[in-house]
Amino acid sequence: MIRRLLAAFAAAVALCWAVVSAATAQNDGARLTFAPIGAPVGTSVIARATGLPPNARFALVWRSAQPAWRVEGPKFYGIVAPESSQTLLVATSSAAGALTVRFTVPEDFGYIHDVELHPDAGGAVVAHQGFTVIPHLTMEPASGSPGTPITITMTGIGYRFYQAVWHLLYDGAQTGWLSGITTHGTARVTIRASGEPGFHTLQAIEGHAGPYLNLQQSPDYQAIIPMILAARFRIVAGPALAAAPVTAQRLQRAVATDPPAAPGTPHLNVDFTSGAVGSPLTLRGSGFAPASAIAIEWETVVGNRLSASGWETQRVPLTNVTSDAGGAFVLHVKTPADLGGPHRIVAHAASGPAASAEATVAYSILPQLDPIAPAVVHPGTPISIHLTGIGWSETGNTYTLDLDNGYMGYACGFNSQGDVAITIRAPGRIGRHYVDLYPTIYTGQILGPGTPADVNSVAGGYFLQPMLNARDHPGERYPAYHLAFDVR
Repeated sequence: MIRRLLAAFAAAVALCWAVVSAATAQNDGARLTFAPIGAPVGTSVIARATGLPPNARFALVWRSAQPAWRVEGPKFYGIVAPESSQTLLVATSSAAGALTVRFTVPEDFGYIHDVELHPDAGGAVVAHQGFTVIPHLTMEPASGSPGTPITITMTGIGYRFYQAVWHLLYDGAQTGWLSGITTHGTARVTIRASGEPGFHTLQAIEGHAGPYLNLQQSPDYQAIIPMILAARFRIVAGPALAAAPVTAQRLQRAVATDPPAAPGTPHLNVDFTSGAVGSPLTLRGSGFAPASAIAIEWETVVGNRLSASGWETQRVPLTNVTSDAGGAFVLHVKTPADLGGPHRIVAHAASGPAASAEATVAYSILPQLDPIAPAVVHPGTPISIHLTGIGWSETGNTYTLDLDNGYMGYACGFNSQGDVAITIRAPGRIGRHYVDLYPTIYTGQILGPGTPADVNSVAGGYFLQPMLNARDHPGERYPAYHLAFDVR
């Protein structure tokens, strides 16, 4: 019995030795190593290569991707990420076929990247190795009075399914999520200090649907990636800061550039191609029949996502005008109270054979926030927050609301043609309180790198939660808005 066990053990050892020997034989040649094997953006890293041809030039190539949000019309479809690469450096091997160089981790997406060593003159990969860009969080300043802007910078955010969302928490309350799809893996956001004097804890936690609190037991867990990134802000005694006037937070209108009109055909142009509800707009028409009635129509979308009838594109009368003896007109109107996003303005003869000849121009309605009302309240008093120009697409019909850096909920503007009226109740704590409105994604499909085969639409980190890095918002250009009120 013992003899048989010893024989089996000897056979197993021989087999293992054969496997190791074969692997060693296959791996003979060039090798590439890093010290450290992973680090945050900006870290200096030593790369060593051995087994190279002597006195030859090599390029160290960093593999990555160029992700972008996939938005098609009103629909959100997640992320696309074509591959990309960049050469970090070029160096020459020694007479012994070795190479030691130093590079700085580039500002890029977090998690694993393939790094390759190529002959500088071109050719197949000589050696390659994985390097992990580790997510990293910084905060400044470290202290200040209530309302102090706190700038949070997170680098090394990923772009794959389980890596693209990190959730920011302020004293344990979820503030919103951080992403860097269009900002190259970096999110730079500003929140306002809120609460009593003393230390307040900020945490960033990875997680698709929400903060993943036991990430170390996840099938996607990577030991080199931190589970929680944290910082502390100290509120010191002092006057609480006010919010900037809402007029200073609004988007700027885009000035129109009018292409030349074809002779003898109806033509329409505007002085601005965008504006908030109520903003003045000048329409100029030419090429129409002289001294004739011209109908001006506004194209919009009417409906919602919940009813069986859905939604449809409609034209509604805007106004009428009479062309002059040369077939031209100038008309001053106000931007209609309607859904945010792109619309068309259409001009045509009000009647007769020429009514089918149309001139159109594109115009977009921008979101706009009104001042908070009232700005001084008692505990429990209703507070009104009003926005106009909210859109109808999956990326443009929703704003989310934080109160003192804690997420309260969302508001949708599709069914109300872009008008959003929110009422909250003042909290009990006496003093200044802060309301922040962030864009988000209402719904859609999450397709893209690393998406599990059984997932195509889930309510999670992408949907209905504050998107703190407003620069990264897909689709419409939507800003973050900031308000303040006092409880006395």
